[in-house]
Amino acid sequence: MDLTQYLSELDGQYRLYDVGRRIRKLDKQQFQQFEDSAIPYPYPYLQHAWLAMYITQPHDPSNETLWFLKWPLDEQGKIVPYVRDDLVSRLIRLSQQPMKVDSEIEDPLKDNPFSFNPDDIRRANIHSMIQFSQHRKPSSQYDGVVSYLQAGTLNPDQLNQWNTLGIQGIADVCCRLEQHNMSLSACLATMPAEALLAFSQCLEHQSVPLNMAQVAQSRMSKALEEDNQSTVIEACMRIVGAAFSDELRVNAWQTWLSSAYKKDVACLLTFATRNYDDLAFVPDSIPAFLLSLAELDRGQGQFDTFIKVVSDLLFLPGIRNLLLSTLRNPDRPELLGSALQALLNQKRS
Repeated sequence: MDLTQYLSELDGQYRLYDVGRRIRKLDKQQFQQFEDSAIPYPYPYLQHAWLAMYITQPHDPSNETLWFLKWPLDEQGKIVPYVRDDLVSRLIRLSQQPMKVDSEIEDPLKDNPFSFNPDDIRRANIHSMIQFSQHRKPSSQYDGVVSYLQAGTLNPDQLNQWNTLGIQGIADVCCRLEQHNMSLSACLATMPAEALLAFSQCLEHQSVPLNMAQVAQSRMSKALEEDNQSTVIEACMRIVGAAFSDELRVNAWQTWLSSAYKKDVACLLTFATRNYDDLAFVPDSIPAFLLSLAELDRGQGQFDTFIKVVSDLLFLPGIRNLLLSTLRNPDRPELLGSALQALLNQKRS
């Protein structure tokens, strides 16, 4: 029995989310195809499928479960059956055990090497998405964030008063973009860097509307011309990267790749882990992108960051050939050749 079949036979309802690079709801039919080994996992990250599984009982909303699973993938990005089978067998054994009065329910993920605990920001975002999908009220932190945005819209100086905001409240607001689009767009233009980053860490999991993405792109363009703006640029890249407009995103990446911040580690990793597939729109920029990754570890000579990031990207069919074409180019820079050799040596060891 596979996981999809087991979940379908439950009395309750379930949802599956990918929580790797971004948080997004998984299509159940597509996940079934993945379980059948018909397709690779659609959103791999570091050669794993990062999953959140939410189960609820329609007639008992308080009876709900949220599990986080980290499943390794094979060299083709497909399921490793024994990993799934281990979880399903645990669930079946649990369901077959008679319940005793006042006994604690066994955690089926206890001692499971394929479960993980997400960071607080991801946990806040998935919680907001679930609450919103269930038509429930937002958290107690929500009103404070709404008041902050309202005050900041009327008087931008009020945006400095962000220290009391809770990440759960920010995630709740970002789940309700249609309702808060105007105030968010107005405030993102002048919000302090630290607050902007906090909002971007929630907005990147949503479908950012064009007007909001344009605000972020404009602020990003100005910051790229200034010194010590890494946090602002990273935050804007997260927001822009969640925009539907290919043209807007590509224009933003080209501006960034032409700036001094193309070598900034936070900006590089933000792009590499979220919008790597946009390299297909700017193939001429791939050599500069890879060279910037190689230069991150230039002092140590180990190329650890390059190896980790490029190994992950070479695992992705949509970008693999584009990267290999640059890496195998005999006219590549010497540093890029050294980084490639370090990558090959690591693969052999």
